[in-house]
Order: sequence, then C-alpha cells, then structure tokens
Amino acid sequence: MDAPHRDPVRRLTLSLVLLALVVLVYVLFAQRLTPLSREGSVQAFLIRIAPEVAGKVSAVEVSDNSQVAAGAPLFRINPDPYRIALAQAEAHVSSVGQAIGADTAAVQTAQARMVQAKAARDNAADNAARVLELARRGVMSAAQRDQASATLAQAEAALTASEADLLRARQSLGPQGEENPRLKEAMATLAKARLDLMRTTVVAPNQGAITNIQLAPGQYAAVGTPAMTFIDTGAIWITAMLDENALEYLKAGQPAEVLFDVLPGRVFKARLESLGFGSAGSLGTDQSTGLLMAPSGKQAGRQFPVTLVLDEPLPRGLRYGSQATVLFYPGKSAGMEWVGGLWLRVLAQLSYLA
Repeated sequence: MDAPHRDPVRRLTLSLVLLALVVLVYVLFAQRLTPLSREGSVQAFLIRIAPEVAGKVSAVEVSDNSQVAAGAPLFRINPDPYRIALAQAEAHVSSVGQAIGADTAAVQTAQARMVQAKAARDNAADNAARVLELARRGVMSAAQRDQASATLAQAEAALTASEADLLRARQSLGPQGEENPRLKEAMATLAKARLDLMRTTVVAPNQGAITNIQLAPGQYAAVGTPAMTFIDTGAIWITAMLDENALEYLKAGQPAEVLFDVLPGRVFKARLESLGFGSAGSLGTDQSTGLLMAPSGKQAGRQFPVTLVLDEPLPRGLRYGSQATVLFYPGKSAGMEWVGGLWLRVLAQLSYLA
C-alpha cells in the first residue's frame, strides 16, 4: 500500500513559517552582532566663502560645481583702492621716519645746549665763589659780588631751561628704534594695507568643490557676506544613524563596509571613527514649573550618529550628502558577519535598479 500523500499546501505553509522564524532570529541577532544602517550620508566641512575686504568684483575665476585646488583664486575684488591705500601707508612710514630723524636731531641739539649751559653754570659758580671770597676780604666791592651772584643765577636758570628742552625733545622723539610708537603705528598701517591688498584675491582654503555661486563681475561684495559655498573634499566622512540597541558592541576602530547609492555595485572598506554621545531626544521642560515634561504618546526608539572614515582613497564621483548603506563588523560572530556581507553585496547589485 502506498504511503499517504502529504498535503503540499501544509508543507509550503510549514516551510514559510520556518523561513520566517529563521529570518526573525537572524534579524534579532543581526541588530546587535552586525548592525546595518540604511540612513548614512557623506559629510564634509562646508565653508561659506566671504570676502574680508569690500569692493566691486572684477573677476570670478571659477564656475558653479567646479573642482578647485588649495590656494586657487576664486574671485577678485578691484584692487585699485587698496593699492592707493598701500602707497599712502608707505609714504606715511617715510614721513614718520623723517619726523623721527628730525626729532633725533632736535634731541642731539638740546643735549649739546644743555652741556654748554652746564659748563657755563660751572664757570659762573667758580667765578662767584672767587668773587665772594675776595669781597669778604675787602678786595672786591659789593657791586662786583652782586654781579657775580646774578650771573650764577642766570647760568643756573639757563641750565634748568636747557634740561627742560632736552626732556621735551626726548618725549617728542619717544623710544628709539622699532619701539617708537609713531613708527609702530605707521608700520601697522602699512602691514594692514598690504594684507588688504592681498585679500582682494579670494583663494580656496583647501582642495574641494565650489557651489552656490552668488556673485558676478561688477557686483559689489560686502565684507562678511557669503559669495559662494566651498565643500572641503580633503576631509570626508560618513555619518550613519543607528538605533540605540544596535550600539552595544560597537567601538572606535572596528571595520565596516559602505555602499554608496551614487556608486552602485561597489562596496568600500571603512573604519568606525566615533560613536555619538547625544541625540535630539531629550525631554522638554515645562516653562511654568521648570520640571521635565513626561513623554506623551508612544516613544519611538532613539537613533544616534556613528561616524566612519574610508580606509581607501576617496572614490571619484562621491558627493556631499550622498546616501550610504553601512554594515558594521563588531567581531562577535563570523557567521553572522559573512551573511551580512553577502546581503550587502546583494544590495550593491540591486542599487543599479534604484
């Protein structure tokens, strides 16, 4: 007698249930052992390029969405007013130098006059002492004694005046050499004029790309007003969002693999750089009481940012904000990681269809 024929529907149902259980178990463990994030994006430093000097734009050296090298000119501001300011600053330095030279000569002249006045005072003092002694002996008259005393007083007054003149001359001159305030001020003005002239050419701060150009030749550029956006391609990283229950085994330095939607079919090696310490999921504060407000409704699981860097040269065609799928390898299960890597490569091929 033949064996009873098995119900194919029942067999299919059992197979599907078993498959669903296997998938469920895999998903539960994979969440921690091989976390996968479909919410990754390419990040870079965005710099709003703004002029540091004002003026009319004379030339725009780049086009929108173009690649630039570090130090490449981006746009130029009419340099004529700043060349004039530089010439004025140079002339001011020369004028200050001449004035300092004249003040130095005045100090030397005042010093010579003081030396002469001191010598005259010393002679008048010696003569007055001699006349006073002779007048005491009755050899010289009282009139001669008074005359000698008056001459000494005049000599001392002249010495005092010459010392005051020397002090004023030295104060007018100020410190000598590079410490002279007038010279320092003139040199600072000259340095600023040179810097302003140099700043009329705005250059790229690093290797990168230019986008969102908002100026044209003839337009007036104001100080600090953004004229274009610079994307620094010298520092590219990936930020992936992960559920908080997937962070348990992740540590900085662990390997990962990345799939970029803009580069379908290719998987890139990466390394976990850091784990985010914060999330925009904190409780609000009641403004009337200052107390934390209780959460309302069903609370979804929080997500935290994880930062990664590529372990290979930056691929051509990668763009800021490109979407990325990231698979992490915490090293807890070789089998799970093999399955996860296989699934990522399946997604890489499917990305051609997206």
